Amino acid sequence: MPETVTVKSEGMTLSALLARHYRKVFAGMVAKTFALNQDLAGSGPHLPVGRVVTVMTPAEMAAEGAAAKPVIDLFS
Repeated sequence: MPETVTVKSEGMTLSALLARHYRKVFAGMVAKTFALNQDLAGSGPHLPVGRVVTVMTPAEMAAEGAAAKPVIDLFS
């Protein structure tokens, strides 16, 4: 069952939101999220604060064959 994520900071892109949520990067995760949120592209390149985005669970991503790669944070 999909879960929801709320945008909490300005200037957030979809790929950044997903990387923060999953703490990993899955192949095809942006395209799959757009498929779950048909109106998301109308928000522009940066998601508005308070926007609720429906995302797949990590188990659903893995079940679809998406390989996970860890996110590397250079500043923490």
